[in-house]
Amino acid sequence: MTHRILIALVAGLTAGVLFVLPAKGMMLGMWLSVLAPMPLMIAAMGYGFPAALCAAAIGAIVSALMQPSLGVVFLVSTAFPALLLGWLSVHVFAGERRLGPGGLLAAVTALSIAAVWGMIAFVAISYSGLDVAATEIADGVRELVKAMAGDEDGAGPLASDDLARLVVASVPAVLAFWSVLALSLNLWLAARVTLISGQLAREWPDVPTNLRLPRVALAAFALATLACALPGASRVVASSAAVALGVAFTLQGLAALHRLTRGRASRPGLLATLYTLIFILFPLPLIIVAGVGLADNVKPLRRSLPKPTSTNL
Repeated sequence: MTHRILIALVAGLTAGVLFVLPAKGMMLGMWLSVLAPMPLMIAAMGYGFPAALCAAAIGAIVSALMQPSLGVVFLVSTAFPALLLGWLSVHVFAGERRLGPGGLLAAVTALSIAAVWGMIAFVAISYSGLDVAATEIADGVRELVKAMAGDEDGAGPLASDDLARLVVASVPAVLAFWSVLALSLNLWLAARVTLISGQLAREWPDVPTNLRLPRVALAAFALATLACALPGASRVVASSAAVALGVAFTLQGLAALHRLTRGRASRPGLLATLYTLIFILFPLPLIIVAGVGLADNVKPLRRSLPKPTSTNL
């Protein structure tokens, strides 16, 4: 019991400190804050849901000490998704419900879409309509860009109405992209740490072989992509869903490529080249990898494979 209390205390303090680092104006803190959900996920996966709840409460208190409103933001944006995904992971890894890695990725994607849509709804209600919100926020962005560019007359191309509205309209899609990627990374790292600590309830799954989204995700992606042709607010809502699902299929594509390159002598070089190209030519290589994921979802890409390594990469 004392051990679980200590884990909850450490996890909560770590999550809270990571969450408030950007408020200190630290550039490194901006990147480290992405890992704020991970300690809560570790607590949920390895030490039980009560320990994770205590850790979430402690993290909220730490955040509130910086600024009272940050405590609420921490609970909504960090604690809730971490606890929910941690709880689902316990079911996946303990075998109570065999969702599998693909089902868990689908849950991450659905949670990210719901969060972005909730933000869109909040903004729309606050401004009495999403179109009104887009216009007013775009005006603010245009004035900010004019000030940064020293263009008082607004004649420069950077201060155009079209660019400002494009920036505003792309924010939900960017948030959806980042949410799926960050939550997936945190979940994977948390599971690995729990495994290394000996607290994971069952064997680590072969992720490259089993990471396959449910077929309904393919239909949802097609529908969301088609809906991006709609005008106005509908396009913003649809694009955020399409991007979130696209990231999920990209992760499935990466898993498929890891699976297909197993046993090849050139595998380290091939994967190193792939990730280097993703980093240098971002985001073009990701579109190709997403296509691989879509193809793998329609018909699993297979070849004669050797026994996976201990890391299952």
